[in-house]
Amino acid sequence: ASVRRVLSLLVPFVLSATSHPVQAQQPADGLSYNPDAGIVYRGRGVRWTTWGFAERYWGPRSDAVTADAWRRVRQGMELDLPRVRGDLRPALVYEVDLTDNNFFRSGRATQVFENLFVAVENHEDENRFRVVFGENTHILSREDNLPSGNLPTINRSLILEEHGSVNSFGTQWGVQLRRALNARYTVSVSAQDNRGSFNTPNPRFGIGNSLAAKLSAVVLDDTLRKRRLTVGAGTDHTRAIYDRTFTLVSAIGAERLGEMTATGNKLTFEGDATYADKIGTHKYAVEGEVMFSDFSRSLTDVFGGYVQLQLALFDTPRHGDFDPFLRYDFVHLEHEAAPNAAIQQALRAGINYNLPSTHKTANLHVEYALNRIRGPESTIEHAHTFGEVRVELRVSAARFVRH
Repeated sequence: ASVRRVLSLLVPFVLSATSHPVQAQQPADGLSYNPDAGIVYRGRGVRWTTWGFAERYWGPRSDAVTADAWRRVRQGMELDLPRVRGDLRPALVYEVDLTDNNFFRSGRATQVFENLFVAVENHEDENRFRVVFGENTHILSREDNLPSGNLPTINRSLILEEHGSVNSFGTQWGVQLRRALNARYTVSVSAQDNRGSFNTPNPRFGIGNSLAAKLSAVVLDDTLRKRRLTVGAGTDHTRAIYDRTFTLVSAIGAERLGEMTATGNKLTFEGDATYADKIGTHKYAVEGEVMFSDFSRSLTDVFGGYVQLQLALFDTPRHGDFDPFLRYDFVHLEHEAAPNAAIQQALRAGINYNLPSTHKTANLHVEYALNRIRGPESTIEHAHTFGEVRVELRVSAARFVRH
């Protein structure tokens, strides 16, 4: 009955997605390079896109990571097939992580897949309409996983990184739908499973253990003055989280700072906003996010978020694209029976620099984080304040775009 209800909601979206045909001039067939996508081949109604991405960092040594390592080396592909109805086309997508040792060894090779799914999407713009089935990123993760490397900044917020410790966000198995209702509003819904996805040692292929929905809106879009404000609100309900903990880790080195049991059914509410504008000729962006989660069985509540300012000092082919940034992260973790909450904070500053003469395909990221943690002894190892520094170099087939 639940499957029928889901289908009854999806079918009207699918049928109405074909009611507004798009008239656009198609690029010429053959092999070409798209700086925002990668290497592209077109022919006979088929479009094949492939990309690559690599990131190496140098930084603090901790229990979680080494001081000098490849963080991610990924390769992906999307094969867009001819239209099947109106403006809809099927697509096949994969992305593999070459840093996984199983990629070149015998064993279960599926563990290297960060993405592996089939999609039905709008022929011209997948942001208008897309249905995805398979292994893909949770809609509340705020990480564009195609390609994974093209993030405004390298490290996500603490609240999202730490939610991963209870298998709540990140890559999951299931079905997702995204549809633009009009030029301002986009809705996304998903039914996925966080208990063991395709790239885990013990995969599970259930759908519906994690249900999520999100609405995004363009509140302001002033093309003349280059101002734009977007906001979003979402919710997630994930059932049957057992034998897990919510782990507090440092902002850069992922050093373990403390933990608290987080089990049962999780109910999450999330909100985010991004404002882009200019000061003279300099573009800047302010973004932020807040998130609250309640874990029913362990009586654990977590609240957190971040706010970040990023300013473009210059952007020229000769001198590169240079953005300093400043951000503040916080997490508030408590148990109903505990007298005090654990509070983690991180003040982070650094630069994002698309190197000159690389057409924005090589990026240098330097970041410093001042971490502070305090709370009850039952949750954190000890209250202290400490700093971390990391240098990261990223290269990609597609250019890094921040504004």
